[in-house]
Amino acid sequence: MKKELYSILKESKASDFIIKEITTYSQEAFFIGQKLDMSRAKEVTHTMVTVYVDSDDKKYRGSATKEIHPTYSVEEIKKEIDKAIFAAQFVLNPWFPLVADQQSEGSDLDVNLTEELVKICEAMQKVKAGKNEKVNSYEIFVNKKKTHILNSQNVDVTFYGFDCEVEAVINTSKEGHEIELLKDLRFANKKSEEITSEIEKMFISGEARLEAVPTKKNEHANVILSGDDVVQFFQYFTSHTNASNQFMGVAKAKINEKMTGENADDLTIELKATMDGSTKNDAYDMDGNPIKDRVLFDKGVCKAFWGSVQHAYYIHMEDTTSINNVIVHGGSMSMDDMKKEPYLEVTDFSAFIMDPISGNFGGEIRLGYEKDDQGVHPIVGGSISANFSKVLKNMKFSKETRQINNYIVPCAVYLRDVVVAGE
Repeated sequence: MKKELYSILKESKASDFIIKEITTYSQEAFFIGQKLDMSRAKEVTHTMVTVYVDSDDKKYRGSATKEIHPTYSVEEIKKEIDKAIFAAQFVLNPWFPLVADQQSEGSDLDVNLTEELVKICEAMQKVKAGKNEKVNSYEIFVNKKKTHILNSQNVDVTFYGFDCEVEAVINTSKEGHEIELLKDLRFANKKSEEITSEIEKMFISGEARLEAVPTKKNEHANVILSGDDVVQFFQYFTSHTNASNQFMGVAKAKINEKMTGENADDLTIELKATMDGSTKNDAYDMDGNPIKDRVLFDKGVCKAFWGSVQHAYYIHMEDTTSINNVIVHGGSMSMDDMKKEPYLEVTDFSAFIMDPISGNFGGEIRLGYEKDDQGVHPIVGGSISANFSKVLKNMKFSKETRQINNYIVPCAVYLRDVVVAGE
């Protein structure tokens, strides 16, 4: 169908176009408790077409996207393309070019989906639960993805990706009170023992929540952010180096200037095209532009931006890249150093909210640990709220780092003078 689709687009009134065909090969398994309930294999293809229409004076460029289903006839394809072209005429973005002159057939991945599925199933079967704990259910997805991108400017690239996902639900109970926790693990090649360990840690969190006391109110708390939401905390900095935000005038990052205060840890952030264990190792972005390594921040100083070809063109960037993988370097404090003074550590939020434009961040505390005169005890409830304009002055990062899928980040961020709502 691609040849017919390409010919139809070439003969249409579109000024430019791009075809994105993604085929996903999946092996999946669904468990109730530790008993297999269902398994299946799938092969699904989605073909998306974006057409671009230029104004007569070539100052503006509109676009519209349609999915072309494999059952469509030639006449149905033509109708869908005509609808997209009509819609694109009403969009008036400043003109921008498409990616041009990229050719790559790519190499298929040497991965056996069935073997990978079995490995994960065996790892999950090794999860040990105590008498007041149980594995409620889990779902396993193992996917290989083939992406083919064609456009009207001599781009024809094919690349492959591989990813795994485990969605697990566990229960812990005590004296008639039960806690249910959900975890979504995404990875490319975790060791079996690492998968087992990640799930067993959920029981520790569940037991801590059963023992937790309500969070106390504190308007000037020392707060340690740990857990998976640390990734979203650092996305504040990648958002301010994004070409789209730079073009709209809402980004605070400026080349060769610092975003952090003099008393804060130096911030070094690198973009990486590939990272072992990551599910985000595509060779090209969805415009057909190659993914490149890049240093965004070096010792606190902004060195580069990133983003789509469209927005890079608007801000006169000659060379851009999208984000695959991110490394945030460790800071000056060890985890032990962070915990010498009284603190409140948040390991899990109900939902961590971070607004890069206003700089506000925080969320309801699902689980944390507080150190006071009585020692360390688990806490639950309440919330934290802060703004980056305040914490950028003196925030610290742990020396220790950990990988969370396509991010390597400090294990914890230490923030002073944070408002904690509680009893």
